[in-house]
Amino acid sequence: MQLLNQLVRNMKSEIAKVHAEINKPFYFCSFGLEDGYFYHTTSWSRLKSILKDGFLSGNPVYLENKGVRQLHPNMICFTTSKWRHLSNLPEVPMIASFGVTHDCYLKIPKEELIDKVKPVIYEVEIHEIESIIDSGQYYYLTTLTHDLESLMRKLGISKEDLPNYLYRIWYVENEFRMKADRYPLPEGSQVYVSSYYQRKVAQKLTHLPVYIDREIMKLKEKLAFRPRIWRRIKRIVGKDLYRKIRYIEVYTRPEERPDGSIATLWVRLYDVKFLDAIPIIKRLKKAGLKVWIPPYAWKYRPYADLKADLKWIG
Repeated sequence: MQLLNQLVRNMKSEIAKVHAEINKPFYFCSFGLEDGYFYHTTSWSRLKSILKDGFLSGNPVYLENKGVRQLHPNMICFTTSKWRHLSNLPEVPMIASFGVTHDCYLKIPKEELIDKVKPVIYEVEIHEIESIIDSGQYYYLTTLTHDLESLMRKLGISKEDLPNYLYRIWYVENEFRMKADRYPLPEGSQVYVSSYYQRKVAQKLTHLPVYIDREIMKLKEKLAFRPRIWRRIKRIVGKDLYRKIRYIEVYTRPEERPDGSIATLWVRLYDVKFLDAIPIIKRLKKAGLKVWIPPYAWKYRPYADLKADLKWIG
């Protein structure tokens, strides 16, 4: 019996060790460049200030005076693609919800920065690793390790500086950071904006070449279009009924209506109860919209989607 108890204790001890090892945090660093440039993405108001001054700054006092919230004091941040930090959340699919907040960027040749920046170290847990692999983003994990100190030595990051390079979120940003009070914009830098107005103003502020990024410009126009329609629908149906609609999506793809005609600009009102749908449909029709519903609406579930033609909106 004593021997059995000893075996059980040993087994529990081994299980505890394995559990602790599995649940230790993992670390990996930014995986490298995607082209020959580093990108400093920013808002239009901040870009104007950068171009006027002629430098990037990590100085928290300077940035506070400029109205900039500094997450990492004395650090200047870069990423490896314009797409990696367009909004407050870097994941591009989320932009539709959060809007484009970083609609301008500086494009700096890698030769100017490669020996001045260090990759960010991302800390993740085992379930996050599984999620990264399942999403097909396994290439982020090429430096994955339990050994944080080894990774720090490889990157030349001291213990004192580690808090400035260690991050728990937004690994898709693939971020690099430079510890500097200020960094003058090198001559090889390119300035990208997302409107004709921005380009006109930027060209007066800098001798660097200024270009319009038409992809971001089109994205901004598309995102600005949807909120205008949401507000229009809200005015038509009223605040109280608007709250009864779970979600509204705007479509520009052709949709055949029940009468055989084609809607080229239309809206779908998701999950509306029957009793709420009656006054909503009346108000939409009164405003001049053609409204239709799918067959068997409300027959098998208490909610149904309404569709309305928005071609009348110029």
